[in-house]
Amino acid sequence: MVIIYTFSLAVVLLFSCERDDDIKIPFGYDPEFNYLTVLKSSPGYAYEQSDGYPELTYQDPADEHLVEIKTIYKLDSVAGKGDEIDNILNLFNWVHNGIRHDGGNSSPDPENSFNILNYCSETGEGVNCVYMSIVLNEVYLSMGIKSRVIHGNCKKFIFNGDWHAFNIVYSNLLGKWIFLDAMKRAYFTDENGNMLSVAEIREQLIRGQTLELNKDADYNGNPFDKDEYLNYLAKNLYRFSCSLDSKFGNYGIFHLTDVNRVYVHLDPAGEKQEGLGVAINYFTSNPDYFWSVPE
Repeated sequence: MVIIYTFSLAVVLLFSCERDDDIKIPFGYDPEFNYLTVLKSSPGYAYEQSDGYPELTYQDPADEHLVEIKTIYKLDSVAGKGDEIDNILNLFNWVHNGIRHDGGNSSPDPENSFNILNYCSETGEGVNCVYMSIVLNEVYLSMGIKSRVIHGNCKKFIFNGDWHAFNIVYSNLLGKWIFLDAMKRAYFTDENGNMLSVAEIREQLIRGQTLELNKDADYNGNPFDKDEYLNYLAKNLYRFSCSLDSKFGNYGIFHLTDVNRVYVHLDPAGEKQEGLGVAINYFTSNPDYFWSVPE
């Protein structure tokens, strides 16, 4: 059954941290803490029936805002003449190279690609990972590429002082979702060079299997430690949230912009989190529904 809840954002931010775990999880992110141990403690998923669940949707590239994005930023030229994966990575690199990350900055309002890109260009300031993901999402949608902004959260927290946003992009060529993190220009492959989805990365972390980081990954132009990054991801791959409808300008989570917020949350069995404040929230422990292939 789908359960719908609405919460006050202030209540969620201040009081959603649970402290009853056998493993005491630090508030925020502590690079010295082993988050992989916590991820491995996950009970798995319930795989409950998803009949009647709302459909995850993706905006048509003919939308006037998406057409404007594609035209103004000449995204056909950015994508290039290569195959689908080349196009996806060229657009990914364009967003990463054009926006510096600043995890403490959530200034641009409204929260859409036009405003975020203009803000970064005019001020030279960076923005947080959510904003970077919003831009990448709207860039992909404008090109007819199915994409979602995913919020990765830690065990029993919707907000614990630190969470992470990244994108999933559907490749028709590979027949699967691909994990892309614009903050780090990062994606992962297995030992055979196959690009991996979020679900595959999560599973391979739990099983201790090979995860190869792309060689051109960087943070604001600088190299970073792969193991520390994987520890950070282990923290934020415990549970997930996303907007039900992937489309232009439907976020507004930092400024409470007047948009229709409907979110879907994927939780391990028996560990339903609180929902995003001032939103309609759907909860599931069925990854096949949450990561369903777009039509």
